[in-house]
Amino acid sequence: MFIKRFILIILVGVIFIGIISIQEDRSYGIYSEKEFNHLHKMISKDDIRLEAYIQFIELANHYLKRKASPVDFLYIPATYKDNRGHSIARKDITEDAYASYILGLAWKLTDQDIYAEKAIDILEQWSKKNNQISFKDDTPLVAANSGVGFIYSATLLRDYKKWNTSQFQKWVEFTYLPTIQIARNKLNNWANWGNLASLAVYSYLEDDNKFNKEVKYTKELIIAQIDSNGKMEKEVVRKAKSMRYTFFALTPLTQSAYLIFNETGTNLFDLNSIEGKRMKTAFDKLYNAVENPSKWQYYTELDLEIPNLEGDNNWPSSLIEAMSHIYPHENYDSILKQYRPILGGYVANRGPHHLSWNFPTLLPPKVSSN
Repeated sequence: MFIKRFILIILVGVIFIGIISIQEDRSYGIYSEKEFNHLHKMISKDDIRLEAYIQFIELANHYLKRKASPVDFLYIPATYKDNRGHSIARKDITEDAYASYILGLAWKLTDQDIYAEKAIDILEQWSKKNNQISFKDDTPLVAANSGVGFIYSATLLRDYKKWNTSQFQKWVEFTYLPTIQIARNKLNNWANWGNLASLAVYSYLEDDNKFNKEVKYTKELIIAQIDSNGKMEKEVVRKAKSMRYTFFALTPLTQSAYLIFNETGTNLFDLNSIEGKRMKTAFDKLYNAVENPSKWQYYTELDLEIPNLEGDNNWPSSLIEAMSHIYPHENYDSILKQYRPILGGYVANRGPHHLSWNFPTLLPPKVSSN
């Protein structure tokens, strides 16, 4: 075991040689150069980070074989009316967006062109073939919570000089953005996913004016959706599914806050701010109920859907992992130790589901002290 680990560390070290940047403040949306550099320093010191890296590279290598499946017209049925049709319709965009995101991140971590070229192939195929994304039923939500992976990938590939991005940028502005705006303008978790995707788009397009307006909207969403007691009214009305939907709403909100921190230095997690207080209060309510479901005061019937931290369907472990690094003085990570590394974003037997707080063990968030 020791010899195997030693060999892996050497291999990882070789991969990382020469890619440490002196621009530690450079942002790539939900990531920063500082995080990549820190990972390089930690990889030979932390067994869990090494295991997370190996897990990630295995996934990236798997998706090198992915054959993109873009569609001319994207429409996703409403899951509560047609669950099977919803799952089938969302599968290709979710898998392709996830693949391109992983491959773009793999290029940033390894500097190996094979990952960049495959990611770009997927992005180009979608931007050339996909001419319309529906505004109806669950299409805007899926475009936001899955399709945002395309934007993450393109942002990570910003420094890749061999890619002419004009076709993809046109698709982002005129095909993708209008649909996610439909989600953005809702009142519940749809708005949070639309907001995250919008922030990612404006970051990628380097449109500072629209990005700053979207930051203001993020702040408004936090205040509107979370009351002073940490209750997310639009999500707890889901009754038996209220815990899951609270997680599903907090996940993009907190990811947006971290993207904003990377881009601007504004720390919405700061407990001296109203936004920080409310996000943490809402998260604490959820976390306490993960430890003991009887503490979930919003729904007390026996059919309450409770988390399962084990296996692929391990919500809300990705959110807990992220918050355990944003608030390291808390003991949030105590229930995760046996489940690491946390992959994030999966639904059991259905593969990737949403692209927020993926790989939080590999690349944990870090903000200034709270």
